[in-house]
Amino acid sequence: MKVKNILLSAMLAAGCIFTVTGCNNKTVPGNAAEISIQDGDTVAEIEIEGYGVIKAKLFPDLAPKAVENFTLLAEAGYYDGLKIHRVLAGHFMQGGSLNGDGTGGTALVDPSGKFDLEVNDQARNFYGAIGYANVNGKNTTQFYIVNNKTPAVDYTQLDPNAFKTMADEIAATRDALEDTESPEYAMLNAQVNHYTNLTNMISSASDEIKQKYNTAGGDPFLDGGYTVFGQTYEGFDVLDAIANVKLGTNNSGEQSKPTEDIIIGSVKVYKVTVSTAESAENSSSGANNPVSTPAPISSEPESVPTSEPDAATIETGDNAA
Repeated sequence: MKVKNILLSAMLAAGCIFTVTGCNNKTVPGNAAEISIQDGDTVAEIEIEGYGVIKAKLFPDLAPKAVENFTLLAEAGYYDGLKIHRVLAGHFMQGGSLNGDGTGGTALVDPSGKFDLEVNDQARNFYGAIGYANVNGKNTTQFYIVNNKTPAVDYTQLDPNAFKTMADEIAATRDALEDTESPEYAMLNAQVNHYTNLTNMISSASDEIKQKYNTAGGDPFLDGGYTVFGQTYEGFDVLDAIANVKLGTNNSGEQSKPTEDIIIGSVKVYKVTVSTAESAENSSSGANNPVSTPAPISSEPESVPTSEPDAATIETGDNAA
């Protein structure tokens, strides 16, 4: 596959390195294996008005703060009535912005209103994965769901050294900056962490993970830069329908804003009991070099392009979301 322009200043990424303390590296099954719903599992139901309900199994063992935050926000009714404000077919849909335009929103799991990434080898950006959008490795309220079900690359042919080289080049640019407290430094540092994580995740990918990316689809270049905290197991028709809505241009010039509002009716999070587990038992989730991919991003005052040449944007606002 021909290499596209990947961003020196694009993907807003990780706040932790895959191999260090602070990232969750438990070998607990996430979404690499077939999703089955068992008694005691945590499930989210996301109702999209006029479209239906997306059901997802959440991963509290892999991303505990992310699941807790999502649960607290759901219980508070935060998401009810908010928009799916960003749709990129072949990548993801994104919602949970307080102001409906990619701005606003405060995490409830931490007094600061934001929290760090939780990156895990077993929680990947397969088709139907649910993750948090972030700014420079800080999560708040915005979430995305991967809508790409067509394998974009042959995962077995990805070269981790290509991403290590990118991490090294961005690190050199970062280290040349005098102001280590600047937004630019934070952005570059996040990119270094993302590509370092991605390098490690490609290197450590099991045959099961490689096969799933090559059959079920997803957005593997998001791995290592975002907190994946759940996996859709029912409601893929809803995800697919939203991926095909008519789009206009958002405030940053990206062709990703639905021309008709897509409203989140409600979000419910609950523990599965024996009866509900039985009813869901049969549901499951259904390149050779780096390629460009847009990033699920939250709001920040500064404007930074994503890696997609035709979709260069980051929503702007006063609050990280």
